[in-house]
Parts: sequence; C-alpha cells; structure tokens
Amino acid sequence: MQIIVVSNSLSKRIEYFVEAGKHLQTEVCFMTYEELFSCLPLLRQAVIKLEPCVSDETDFLKYALLNQAYKETLQRLSEMSLPDDVYFLNTPDALLRALDKKETKEVLMDKGLKVTPMLPSPQSFDELRQLLADCGRGCFLKPRYGSGAGGIMAIRYQPNRNKWVVYTTLRQVDGVIHNTKRINRLSVEKEIIPLAEAVIQTEAILEEWIPKVQLQGENYDLRVVCRESEIDYIVVRCSKGSITNLHLNNKAHWWNELSLSEEVRQQIYFQCQEAVQSLDLRYAGVDVLIERGTDIPYIIEVNGQGDHVYQDMFAYNSIYTQQIKNIKKKYNHANR
Repeated sequence: MQIIVVSNSLSKRIEYFVEAGKHLQTEVCFMTYEELFSCLPLLRQAVIKLEPCVSDETDFLKYALLNQAYKETLQRLSEMSLPDDVYFLNTPDALLRALDKKETKEVLMDKGLKVTPMLPSPQSFDELRQLLADCGRGCFLKPRYGSGAGGIMAIRYQPNRNKWVVYTTLRQVDGVIHNTKRINRLSVEKEIIPLAEAVIQTEAILEEWIPKVQLQGENYDLRVVCRESEIDYIVVRCSKGSITNLHLNNKAHWWNELSLSEEVRQQIYFQCQEAVQSLDLRYAGVDVLIERGTDIPYIIEVNGQGDHVYQDMFAYNSIYTQQIKNIKKKYNHANR
C-alpha cells in the first residue's frame, strides 16, 4: 500500500510527513493536485492524504478566491470514482464540510456538542453594527470558509458612545486589504468599515465572544489533534489578546502545564473525538476554548487538515509518525 501526500507545492508540513515515513522505513510520495487528477483512475493500492494549497498571497480578497478554487478542487475530487483499493485519509466531502464553519457548527450542535454561539450572519456593515449593539458583548467576525486567523476580526462596540475596538490581522494599504502576520488594533470606524465589509463580502459568520481561561496572565485555547477515536496531541496556544493562532507570534505551552481537573480534561477528549467522528473525518485539529469562571469547554472550529503543530514537529514528529503507523496498520490488508 503506497502513501501519497498531495498539495500544490512542497511545504514544511509535507517535508515532516515524508520524514516520518522515512523513520518508519515507509516511502511517502508527493504529488500535485493536477498530477493526482491525471493518475487517480489508474492508481492501485494507495492511501491519499490531501493537504491545503500553499500560498504567500497577502491580498485578502485574492486569497479568498484561492480558497474558493481549492473548494472547487475538492468538489471535483469528490465526484471522481475511486478504484476499490484506493482510499482518501480524509475524504474530499469531509474536508469540504469542515472548511465551512457554519455547517460544521450546525452538525456539531445537532450531535449535542457545545460550540461557540453563532449570531445571524451580517450582510452589511450596518447590519453588523446592529447585531453587535443587540448582543451587548464582544464578537468575532470570521470568513465562513477556510481556517487560520486570516480575516478574523475581534470586535467590541459600545453603541451608546459609538466606540469601537477591533483586533485583526487585516490592514488596508493603498486601497488594498492585506492579511498580515501581526495583530493590528483599530478604533476609528472609517478604518474598520472597509475591512469588515471585505470579510462580509466573502461570506461571514459572527460568533459571540466567550472569555477564555488564562495561563500565566495570558488567554489560552487548545488545538487538539485527533486521529479517529484517539487524541494524538494537544498544544496550548497563549496570547495577551483574543486571537491565539501561533503563526502570529503567540506562545505555545504544554498540556501538562494546565491545572485543569481530570473531569474537564475528559470532557475535552470526549467532545473532540465526537466532533471528528460527527464530521466523518479520520483525523483533524479541533480548536477548543475553556470558559473563564465555569471551565466549560466549547469547540471553536474543526480543521480537517489541522495536524500541523510545530511544537511537535520540531521535537518528536509524533503526530505524523502515529498517522503513518495507523495507515500501515489499517490499510495494508484493507478490503472494501
């Protein structure tokens, strides 16, 4: 059984996945999506891991178009017939579902899982203003599709004073909205409007803000890497602000540093395993926050390609090693 990893170009995550294969004396082949389309009908005895496309595009609206193109790639793959002995590690359909934050939340809520609450999706800045005024607390405006911090806006609005505070990676330069690798603070409405309208234009969801528990004076949430019914890794993502994504120079801490009760830990394990199985994923990264004051865990989102954790890759590479071990065990004698 051959293992194939697919993207538009090589990346660190692919290099470390291939390296995990070498460690296990297992060859992992790299292929582009176009190459996969050409050879898929002829493939035999293969397990295919679909990775996200690599891009250094900073123009937010152009990047949204690339996301749309990737969704179309997955849709096209989902419509192709697979030979009987060829398998996707995560199917294109499951990846598409996980890329849609709104659909993901609806599926998880139907299963009785706790997710960060959604408000109605604004169709304009005026609607956003009204929704924020009615909510009475901070909210996150996010692109409906995709993953990562690109396009996320953490917004606080006080209608009685018409006062705004926004934290976002977005920034407008010469009329073009760019996604940066730093968090910018905005308080002037006329600077906020074009950024929010750009996110709304790509289809957006609005989530209610829930205060996160803290570690060493910083807010934190979790990226929980699940493989079917197993928890492979948990990284603690700390930030002085609301946005914790690690590529924004936030700090990674260890799971065993947290003073959580065993009951809360077991709730997190259970919720994440249920989420992955509910979305028909075989592995995923589940983002979880724990509410300050109650210790209730809430699922923020599920990333069907969210097994990329530098803290693990550079130390043990255990996530990818375990993934390949599992592929060999499960598929080497697989029959449909």
